[in-house]
Amino acid sequence: MKKLDIRKYSNILVFSMALIPLVLFLYVVWNRLTLPFVFEWGESAGVNQIDRILSGADLYARPNLEFAPLVYTPLYYYLAAGLSSIIGNVLLSARVISFISTIGIVALIGWFIYREVRNALLAWISGMFYLACFALSDGFYDLARVDSLYVLFVLITYYVVLRVKNNSRYILFGVLLAIGFFIKQSFLIVFIPLQIYLLVKHWKISWVMFVSEIIGLVIPLFLINRITESWFFYYIFELPKEHGYSLVSAVNFWIGDTLGPLGILFAFSLIFLLSFEISTDQKNRNSLLSPEDGNKIITRDTRDRWWKYSLFIAGAAGAAWITRSSNGGGANNVMVFYGALALSFGLGADFLLKKNGVKENPWNYALIMLVITVQFMGLIYNPFNYLPAEEEIRSNENLNKRIQETEIPVLIPYRSHISGELDQSPQIHIVNLFELTGYFKGNVQPDGYALVDQIRMKICRQSYGLIVLDQPVSWFDKQLQFSYVQESLIPEEQIQHSDLLDWQRGNERTFTLKSEYDLDLCLESIATNKD
Repeated sequence: MKKLDIRKYSNILVFSMALIPLVLFLYVVWNRLTLPFVFEWGESAGVNQIDRILSGADLYARPNLEFAPLVYTPLYYYLAAGLSSIIGNVLLSARVISFISTIGIVALIGWFIYREVRNALLAWISGMFYLACFALSDGFYDLARVDSLYVLFVLITYYVVLRVKNNSRYILFGVLLAIGFFIKQSFLIVFIPLQIYLLVKHWKISWVMFVSEIIGLVIPLFLINRITESWFFYYIFELPKEHGYSLVSAVNFWIGDTLGPLGILFAFSLIFLLSFEISTDQKNRNSLLSPEDGNKIITRDTRDRWWKYSLFIAGAAGAAWITRSSNGGGANNVMVFYGALALSFGLGADFLLKKNGVKENPWNYALIMLVITVQFMGLIYNPFNYLPAEEEIRSNENLNKRIQETEIPVLIPYRSHISGELDQSPQIHIVNLFELTGYFKGNVQPDGYALVDQIRMKICRQSYGLIVLDQPVSWFDKQLQFSYVQESLIPEEQIQHSDLLDWQRGNERTFTLKSEYDLDLCLESIATNKD
């Protein structure tokens, strides 16, 4: 009777389980990538930003009722605008960049691990663990948001750091740091620990990294800020500082976003962080492979490489925690840490699998693979939670038709990009108003409440043919009561909402013009409605 190959079947089990995140992700993307409406209200603000670039108007200028920029650096939006000028669809272009970036992230994680441990299965598993965190990110991997491009560029830059040995590589690292900042400001936070280490340990050649980074940042920042008459600094530095921090979000980062759902991944990462072992194979003397004889061999190269991995993981965790803990910070901010955890998992798993007690005992090997399988099982999600219901698709289509048929402008602050798409006047997005009014626990900006009052005035004067509020906006309640009437609500039992578009309640909160009302009373309410 043929002896049962425990290792082989363990590998088949974990490989098969790791297929599930790939299948789920591709299924979700296949069914929603080309749908012509936003799945998350921040996508709408991003589309406004790209439309603004394509129009040739200034991106960073005094906010007005037509537009205010997001508090992010602009490189992602310029890339999306460039792609949109080729394929002719702004929303699709932005999503395609995110989708391609996600595939690139998975491939890079796999390449990192294979290059270090020469284990194709572990490389595959590590990449799939990043994809398995799709639901933990609230499904942001393929949205028209900057996050996936940001994580991809973080990994590309880190690849350069790992291989840095001479001045030219350090210069390249510094240039990439500057470029990364113009994708997302928190890019620099990820690499702060590594930069400090390199400057301390390798000062004689690493100083050029610091010089190239400073030049790559200071000159563009100075020029852009001067051209925009200081509005660039206002949006990129001053407004983000007005975000307060949430203790609940700070705690939830560890409980709900990472340690809770990813406990096993953390355990393998901790194993790596506690190890210094490498291969005795001279061809791989710079890798982090475990030695075949089980003896610990620590060289200067090995320790240096271990520090680079460990400080990268720490920097990714720090950047994710800081941005996630900010008021308004979503689970998408944790994506960079998911990438770092996937890397450290692969290194920790390799270390454990090559220990003598595991290498010689197939049952111990099978136990480890079973534990990895359990982690994958814990990350399985329902893909339909990330897809719109058929009724919602029709609802979005009907709303667009109704807006097109409305002769005067429509106010739809949570999906303001629709105005531009349907050839109406562009309008500022609600998230921009939030930023400008201290909504995220910061100081009130005078420009913000001036804009709110202008909208209140327009409501009183019935300047909007239709008002669509996906979520309540208390700023306008009094004025709406005077000059508009809310349409009959759809009975709750007839409403079909997916988890994806649960925020999108516009068809239940639409307001049409009142035939008779007291304009003077409405205008008076503006003076008393300052909260």
